[in-house]
Amino acid sequence: MKFKVIEKLLYKRSYKKLLKHYKNIGVDIDSFLDSIKSKNDLGIEIKSNIFKVRIKNTDKNRGKSAGYRLISYLALVENELHLLYIYDKSKIQNLTENEIDKLIIRQIDN
Repeated sequence: MKFKVIEKLLYKRSYKKLLKHYKNIGVDIDSFLDSIKSKNDLGIEIKSNIFKVRIKNTDKNRGKSAGYRLISYLALVENELHLLYIYDKSKIQNLTENEIDKLIIRQIDN
């Protein structure tokens, strides 16, 4: 299935911060977006149509467990994938359910 990818403001900000440290983040994100076109694997559904996926960080060469986490929202009616937030797993261990709720509320309307 093909999705229209929409980058939300908080995603763009977090991406820009990570880009300062990891020069290949663009390639890593592009490879993930290409893979969902063929596999339809959006990651783990943490809430209704909200997904968290592990993405390998090729700058670290340590696999997906030390890579990025991408939070996204799938709008099925519009066939859109909203990228809400990306973070480095080595910097932030886990996002709580409350933090994820706040991310969703802030980003869905923007």
